Amino acid sequence: MMRTFFPVWLSAVFLSALISLPVSAEWYESKGWAPIINNNVDQARARAVESALRQSLDFAGGSVHSVEEVVDGVLTGQHMQWQTQGSIEHAELVRERVNGQRIEVTLRANIRQNQDQCAAANFRKGLVVVPFELKQSEQARYGDVWELGNATSQRFSRMIGQHSGQFTLEHSGGRKIGFSEMLQQDTPHQLGQFARRVALENDSQYVIAGVFDDISTEPRGNTNWTFWSQPKENRNLGFTMYLFDGASGELITRAGIQEYQHWEFDYNEKVDVHSQRFWRSEYGVVLAQRLQDIVHGLDDKLRCQPLKGRVVDVSNENIHINLGTRNGVESGQELSLYHRGNFFDSQGNYREQWVVSPYQLEVTDAQLRSATTRVKGGETGTNIQQHDRVVIR
Repeated sequence: MMRTFFPVWLSAVFLSALISLPVSAEWYESKGWAPIINNNVDQARARAVESALRQSLDFAGGSVHSVEEVVDGVLTGQHMQWQTQGSIEHAELVRERVNGQRIEVTLRANIRQNQDQCAAANFRKGLVVVPFELKQSEQARYGDVWELGNATSQRFSRMIGQHSGQFTLEHSGGRKIGFSEMLQQDTPHQLGQFARRVALENDSQYVIAGVFDDISTEPRGNTNWTFWSQPKENRNLGFTMYLFDGASGELITRAGIQEYQHWEFDYNEKVDVHSQRFWRSEYGVVLAQRLQDIVHGLDDKLRCQPLKGRVVDVSNENIHINLGTRNGVESGQELSLYHRGNFFDSQGNYREQWVVSPYQLEVTDAQLRSATTRVKGGETGTNIQQHDRVVIR
């Protein structure tokens, strides 16, 4: 069966990890485009192909090991063909067209759909994205890109909504929180407190923060320019994203971007990093591609992690939690309950821990952002209180 769809263009790069066994394959056709920068048609074609393939994968729910497997094809006449070990069994470039300063391609791909091997993949975990920051703010002076952190976190949040199958966005934006300074102080305890506080304020299971480590510029080509000519620059793209567990404050993983891209804007130009002109520049296109990489990488990493929430109110037999239908919670589901406890280790240090409750909870009513549960079997639960943890596996 052939399905044809032409979604809005999004830059894309492919991900890792087969997570399940293939069950079927269908043909999909999609379009992609990319800007031609510095007359480099080959590079633009590769990015357009990545865009089209990503759209097909998003629609079909497939995955591949890496972008190199798919894009490193062989050109035969007007057709590229790929054979991959991932979800794309076969792909071919049906046609391409150069339209002004951009290239447009149409791709046909035979994609195997994947069947999740874990029940937790059906739940959407709450995520909050705090504003990204610049490690060395003085580097933003070239181009006046002071808003790069905010613009990028907003862009990333939209990508979460468009492409993630594992997250529901609880909150994005707000004021700068000084995350970059916390990192430089290298105090894990402070970072953990930050993650727990932000997660609690936003009813979120995970917290994401990001820092641009290096956006410095370097002259490109001949530096002996005269007063009537403008210097040409390349710009570093060093960025690190951090994912925290909102309950424990633990740093789960980090993802890094390290690129070196042509900065195509005029010397002394004030660049609007919220504009489409920036995001369609070579620098913006690569940044967007890498951000989409991270979205899908996080999905793969957390796909089988259980859905976690907390008790927000106890009223007689009713126990109210901060998870709802937007997380995939439904009436009749069972939850495990955990109480906060503590102990002293062998060195005499005070430690906190989560103690498994003997009670199992059952969802009796689910709303968009909350649900009502009761102790399973009609028992009367004792010592159940606010901030106890619930888990659905």
